[in-house]
Amino acid sequence: MASVEDRIKAVEEELSKTKRHKGTEHHIGLLLAKLARLRREREFRSSKKGGGSGFDIKKAGDATVVMVGFPSVGKSTLLSKLTRAKSKVADYEFTTLEVIPGIMEHEGARIQVLDIPGIIGGAGAGKGRGKEVISVSRKADLILILLDAKRPEHYETIVRELHEANIRLDEAPPEITLKKGIRGGVHITTSKKLTRLNRKSIIEILNEFGMHNGTITFREDAGPERLVDALAGNRIYIPSVVAVNKVDTVGGKLPAGFPQGALAISAGKGEGIDALKGKIYEKLGLIKVYTKPRMGEIKYDEPMVLHQGDTVEGACRKLPRDFLREFRYALVWGKSVKFPGQRVGLEHVLRDGDILSIVKW
Repeated sequence: MASVEDRIKAVEEELSKTKRHKGTEHHIGLLLAKLARLRREREFRSSKKGGGSGFDIKKAGDATVVMVGFPSVGKSTLLSKLTRAKSKVADYEFTTLEVIPGIMEHEGARIQVLDIPGIIGGAGAGKGRGKEVISVSRKADLILILLDAKRPEHYETIVRELHEANIRLDEAPPEITLKKGIRGGVHITTSKKLTRLNRKSIIEILNEFGMHNGTITFREDAGPERLVDALAGNRIYIPSVVAVNKVDTVGGKLPAGFPQGALAISAGKGEGIDALKGKIYEKLGLIKVYTKPRMGEIKYDEPMVLHQGDTVEGACRKLPRDFLREFRYALVWGKSVKFPGQRVGLEHVLRDGDILSIVKW
């Protein structure tokens, strides 16, 4: 019987030979489902052998950014410009052989930036300790892709390797929910018309994952790959920022061939660093909330940094434990409430610039 690795290669080869169009979507969907199942089997066997533990990184600050790029792209130099960290810098490949952390301070936020070893083609499948390296990226709040101004083709390689490692850049999780049953077959409900999947495709993909009874609900017009991602259950959805380094070597401007929205920088000369910091802060979706002691002044010089969508409970968790344990209610001034000083509970969602006062028992 062929090994798992051989079966994976066979499916990958068939996928590469299959042209994508409406007539092949059903077949591609089944191949993707089979590939996801085989890769999950490979990961399970690897974990039983004790492999793929990755680098042990402790998250710090208000958010974590992981820099991903090919060797010698300038990640170490950029880290030293963004933070106070000292990462070894040299003009040869594979300078960084461990994960180097640093803290970037911007707009009152303390953002952890990690310089990881350069990845190479095949990293997602384990080449060059790629699995261990990319495992750090799965813990990121944002991935900073750093490219060389002379190598635009590296972008597609990096995205592919991250995709191989089940990281989905700048995507929202599939709006697909699954409830398993023990009998009665599969029931499909939709709130959006499905134009890329039919009942036969859905059933066969579900069967590939071992589901033969239950209810699946679609709240988006999903295609085969989105369905497979939802069923696999091990995908990570992370925003990204793309920076193109060494633009001083190509005339100082961003050359053609790079993705839209990429920032032109020169880490060596310190050019474009402030713009990059601002982009990172913006893409992380950070907000500032100002605390106010019940009988004191608003602490404008000590903002609490949270993420968009965070609640009063999330704010309490960044304070000493007694604030959550003895929480009675909170008073909020700002855009998130209907009137100044509105009384709210732990579930209240805060917005940027809010003022928060917590009342304890």
